[in-house]
Amino acid sequence: MNRFTQIRLVPVIVLGVLLCAVGLMWPETHYQRPLTVAVNIWPGTEGLVMACDEGNTLKQRINTVEMSWPTAVMGAFRKRVVDAAVVTLDEMIRLEADGAKPRAILALGISHGGDAIMGHAGLESMQSLRGRNVGVELKSAGEYLLWEALRSHGMTLKDLHVVPLNLAESEDAYDEKDLDAVVTADPWCLRLRDKGAVTLFDCSKMNLKFCRVLVVREEALLTYERELRFLVSACLAHNAKIALPKSQGRDAALRREGFTQEQWLQSMTRVHLPDAAENLRLLKPGSGGLEECVNEMVHTMLQAGLLHQEIKTQGMFVPKFLEAAL
Repeated sequence: MNRFTQIRLVPVIVLGVLLCAVGLMWPETHYQRPLTVAVNIWPGTEGLVMACDEGNTLKQRINTVEMSWPTAVMGAFRKRVVDAAVVTLDEMIRLEADGAKPRAILALGISHGGDAIMGHAGLESMQSLRGRNVGVELKSAGEYLLWEALRSHGMTLKDLHVVPLNLAESEDAYDEKDLDAVVTADPWCLRLRDKGAVTLFDCSKMNLKFCRVLVVREEALLTYERELRFLVSACLAHNAKIALPKSQGRDAALRREGFTQEQWLQSMTRVHLPDAAENLRLLKPGSGGLEECVNEMVHTMLQAGLLHQEIKTQGMFVPKFLEAAL
């Protein structure tokens, strides 16, 4: 290589070294995955599903993961596969006991009979289930409902043959007649009723105990603050009109729930969707809302053996996103 060529290569080499140095010093781009929300099959979640779809934009990313049974949702939340999830209060208590730190930011809906124990024709009461096969999803709201039903009738789980199954299997299990009764929830509960199933017990008198909430992992509250503010506001807006005859997204909701138009309207009479003001009252401590209800549930779950350790409920409910929506 002659001297002239060597001289010409010097700037190229210097430039290459500088580019390498700049590359080493350039700050790494921090990837933040979209806010991931686990939603289950339940009529009261449809407003949230619509809000998630609406909120998935260039400025903010929101993904939904549809799961058909509660323990799958709880497992995904516990393993940090999702950042947020829809759960019942007893399921929230179980997650807190497991150290998953769920924080409720929105009361989605209160079930008024949409969670029930459904039996075959000929069964007349909970007492008629003695010695019978009853299907239920263990470590979920179904188990809690079954325990409450048995307790109120002077019975225990030992009076039944409990058959574990997930919630999405309850309708098929009932159709196959392998079980005498199943613990289920809408949409399966309503479809079974239309097939002639008998309601042996439902949650209509359990009030707030069968409220489903949107929970978020504690550390995700700040990470996804913008997305969560949007979700709360948009979900409340959709819930306000979801029962109207021509509400947006109705066809998609019917497909997800497996409902006819008539069944959808019936299901909306079986769930109460709190507005922003009621939500704020429910989530604020000291107002006779969800924190007080959860404290009572913790006590009863410990007595029943459904919970094996005391938990602190203070801080489990976060109303700030609701306050921003008002």
